[in-house]
Amino acid sequence: MHMPYRMSVWLLPLAALLFVATGFSEESMLGLFKKSVEVEVFPAVSGRITHQGQAAAGLKLKRGYNYVDAMDETAWDYTVTDDEGRFTFPELTMKSKHPNRLFVENRIIQMIKLDDGRYKAYEDAFIWGAKSRGVKHIAYFVDRLARLNCDLVDPEMVHQIIDEEFPDGSVRYEVQSICRWPELEAIEVEKRKKYGEW
Repeated sequence: MHMPYRMSVWLLPLAALLFVATGFSEESMLGLFKKSVEVEVFPAVSGRITHQGQAAAGLKLKRGYNYVDAMDETAWDYTVTDDEGRFTFPELTMKSKHPNRLFVENRIIQMIKLDDGRYKAYEDAFIWGAKSRGVKHIAYFVDRLARLNCDLVDPEMVHQIIDEEFPDGSVRYEVQSICRWPELEAIEVEKRKKYGEW
């Protein structure tokens, strides 16, 4: 039995679209139907919080993430600084089918903020606020989150990062933070001279 002409005309472009969208291989085409993949949500975090140069001991912090279009609400976990103001959060990963969907953009909103009533004046400031792209950790974020050292009195600023791994140099990230990375910012200043400002 032959397929009606109108139906075959409609199905052919659809099959071609699926073939192109999945990277011209049977393996990637089958990837559309895989169960879940490992998504690297948040790199491990290590840092120190001070207040006017003094260790902010026993300070409660919260870390949140939201995998855009894959989660209904932000997920949070918490930690407390030690006597020297030091703190850590473990690396976070999750299983998700979202990356296997057609035409999705994998974006994860990341944030670290205060959750301590003793410092209400600073509760809206970001210790870390960024949007990660893809399903793997961004190396520039990993580097900064491994040394997240902040003084609560420093003003929040937007740190601009150019990802030179992309050939056209057009992939850029923004990190909102009261933290400072002087040596890394000096590198970014030189990159902006090369690629131009925003």
